[in-house]
Amino acid sequence: MTYQLERAAIETFLNAQWAGATPIILDGQSGAATANSISLTINSGDVMQGSIGRAANRLEYIGLVQILIYTDAGKGSAAWRGYAETLMGIFREARITTAGIAISAPSDEFIRFSPSAQHPYIAGTQTEANLVTTTFNVPFIRYGTS
Repeated sequence: MTYQLERAAIETFLNAQWAGATPIILDGQSGAATANSISLTINSGDVMQGSIGRAANRLEYIGLVQILIYTDAGKGSAAWRGYAETLMGIFREARITTAGIAISAPSDEFIRFSPSAQHPYIAGTQTEANLVTTTFNVPFIRYGTS
């Protein structure tokens, strides 16, 4: 399983769940940040061995989805908190397939958000000109085999 498949699955899942609530600037695409829009970045991290003694060793690729929420600076934290709550509901303990489809059973699990009780969280806010940028982090594990 590749990093490209990881990106495609996460983007598909976010697009389906967000359902056009605001414009999304996807990972690797250009676009100007405007009030009431979000942008997606997927940061892949370490890889750990997830099993020992199996014919195919399970690997756990650790990553972090970062979503920047852009809101009007004149509306205060109430503007971005609503988006953050929606994103929390989308990603908290969600599990998806390689096709980016939400599942409830781990049988076809490709990516699991909120691994080991590392739930989505607000990493900070920053104000520039007329926009407040809020960083929303979502830890995840992608499963693969060697």
